[in-house]
Amino acid sequence: MTDLSLKNFLSLSAVLVLLPSVSLGEETKITAAGFSRAEWIEQRLERTLFSGGVLPTTNRLPVPAIPGKSSRAGAARSGRLRRVNDDLLVGEAVPQPGTQAEPYIHANPFDPRHLIAGWQENRFPDGGAQSLNVAVSFDGGKSWTESLLPGLTAVSGGPWERASDPWVEFGPDNHVFFASLLFNQTTPDNAIGVSRSTDGGLSWGEPVIVFRSTADFNDKEALTIDTFPESRFFGRVYVAWDLNLDTSPVQELLVARSTDRGLSYRRPRLVRSSNVNIGAAPRVGPDGTVYLVWSGNSLGRSALQILFSRSRNGGRRWSEPKVIAELLSLGVASLRTGEILPSFAVDPVSGDLHVGWQDARWTGVDQATLISSRDGGATWSEPARVSAAPDDAATFTVSVAVDRRGTVGVSYYSLENDPVRAFLVDRYLRVSGDGGESFGAPIRVTRETFDVRFAAQARGYFLGDYVGLTGKKRGFHLLWISTRRISAALGLQQPDAWAARAR
Repeated sequence: MTDLSLKNFLSLSAVLVLLPSVSLGEETKITAAGFSRAEWIEQRLERTLFSGGVLPTTNRLPVPAIPGKSSRAGAARSGRLRRVNDDLLVGEAVPQPGTQAEPYIHANPFDPRHLIAGWQENRFPDGGAQSLNVAVSFDGGKSWTESLLPGLTAVSGGPWERASDPWVEFGPDNHVFFASLLFNQTTPDNAIGVSRSTDGGLSWGEPVIVFRSTADFNDKEALTIDTFPESRFFGRVYVAWDLNLDTSPVQELLVARSTDRGLSYRRPRLVRSSNVNIGAAPRVGPDGTVYLVWSGNSLGRSALQILFSRSRNGGRRWSEPKVIAELLSLGVASLRTGEILPSFAVDPVSGDLHVGWQDARWTGVDQATLISSRDGGATWSEPARVSAAPDDAATFTVSVAVDRRGTVGVSYYSLENDPVRAFLVDRYLRVSGDGGESFGAPIRVTRETFDVRFAAQARGYFLGDYVGLTGKKRGFHLLWISTRRISAALGLQQPDAWAARAR
């Protein structure tokens, strides 16, 4: 891997776990009760292979006019755009008020008009957010009901100082699950929590703690639920994450399971231990097989690869991890993107597997890339470029989903409408009707190019390490971050969560 890739590993290596303190006029480092997370991070970095700087050092930089900022050329063949969030915490005294980041969305497999969405609210530059917000729609995204996810941080009645990594998914019987990374900035206490709603997302119980530590650091959790009635593990919940050990430069990849619809979780199983294991994405196939994709390396090596494992017995045992692709991403200058986090989807009918990520092998700048497996992960296709941007325009933070008819969708941010290929961003979708073998013309989902320099900052301009895409009965729902509007409450151009549907 290049030096740039190593720096980008740090910028992506968690929403918070490997983040040095970022200046915002004054130093934001906090020390209390004998613990400083910034010092903890610095000590850990001394034991790793990686190093990198902080970009940029101030928030809300002055934004000069750039030709093309209001470009509408090639507007989307998609449904009406909807702004999902309402800046529920704009009155809070935090460094980046009114900022949303890292959106995720899922459609109910039993009712595709029923949608659930989550994102970070009031992002801190040095890690995590003041709350995680949830929104639910019962009419296919035409209208949304938004709330703070209860029981997490102080503003929502919880005990934690910050929260991060929102991940939402439907289970059977109209149940909805919301996974969160919960942590304190002034003490080493941190946990993986999963909240559950039994009324489709309108109300939520207190989070169930899947795993907790006061020494090692949990990070980048994701969950999936078996929603296939023919599966003998129907209704089982799986949560995957990486655990950063305090005593060595090792990340352990763990998976916990719930056999009682999320009321409790079994002791997690270790899938892999190495210098890097991050970005675990679990998915369930129609036969109940659980698949896991993530990025990692081997001890003593800096190059990253995409790895794969599976469990055929409900998460009790996992196959020996194997490399399915080299990860050759470079990231985008001044932006924090999802360059080392693969996106993973399973065809709900055929069981085919699809993995997408951003990769620089094609043009020397990152482009959306896809591989597929037709045999449960035994063999994989060669990487194929999906994005159709000019060769010098980076595309980044890739999402992959499959609708109920087996149509594959790949979505990504792109700099192609920025004449200088730097800060002006659009969201695109490409659709394949033949299982990822070929793709139709790009669909520009954003109606106006937006300037990423109005986004939150977290080691770079930050829209999120991942972004939402979910399949419906026919077509897709998208959820992304855009800075196209001025906040009515703050009077500033702000990042917001936007949704659209595409067929």
